[in-house]
Amino acid sequence: MRYLFIDASENLTGSQYGDDNRFFWRNFDTDRNIGARISEICDCMLAEAGCSLADIDLLAVCTGPGSLTGLRVAAGFFRTLALIGGKPITGIDVFRWSLKTLQMQNVSGEVTLVLPTLIDKAFVVSANAGDPDLNYNQPTLCERDSVSGPQLLSIKCDLPGMSRVDPSSEALHSLLLNRVATSNFDDILGVLPMYVIPSQAERKLEEQK
Repeated sequence: MRYLFIDASENLTGSQYGDDNRFFWRNFDTDRNIGARISEICDCMLAEAGCSLADIDLLAVCTGPGSLTGLRVAAGFFRTLALIGGKPITGIDVFRWSLKTLQMQNVSGEVTLVLPTLIDKAFVVSANAGDPDLNYNQPTLCERDSVSGPQLLSIKCDLPGMSRVDPSSEALHSLLLNRVATSNFDDILGVLPMYVIPSQAERKLEEQK
């Protein structure tokens, strides 16, 4: 099974190719330019893998949380590839990816995952790191300095009083090799960004309520 994954949740876009024997991750500097470069990124990954889109068995996209523009562009582009090429597609969110990483690091027990957004906010979820189904509660948007809970873990960054977890390529590879993908039209349209960082305009509107 061959897959192609893209994560455009941040200014630095990441992509991973994998099959039954190997996988590799590459970063691309796409600051505010993901729409113009996403096709090039896919071409680069496929060329390095020595295959074409026709050889790919599964398309996968990070569903966030993260940059609104990046998530929308990546999800829209990969959904289009799935429809045109008749490819199954799946979405991977950052929280489930982080939980799988923790499991592979032999972390157990209740954990609190914290993903900072703009300025002083953060998405927060609670979960049991040992849960094989990688379930977690509904994410909440909190003030960053008010976050509390067992085993505080900040995702992709260093925050005071918290350990850090960086979602790993190994965890992603394991998730995708065992992922149930979608292939019909309605399901493909359902592979959308799950959460987005509130825009400055949205925050201003909230403050005025």
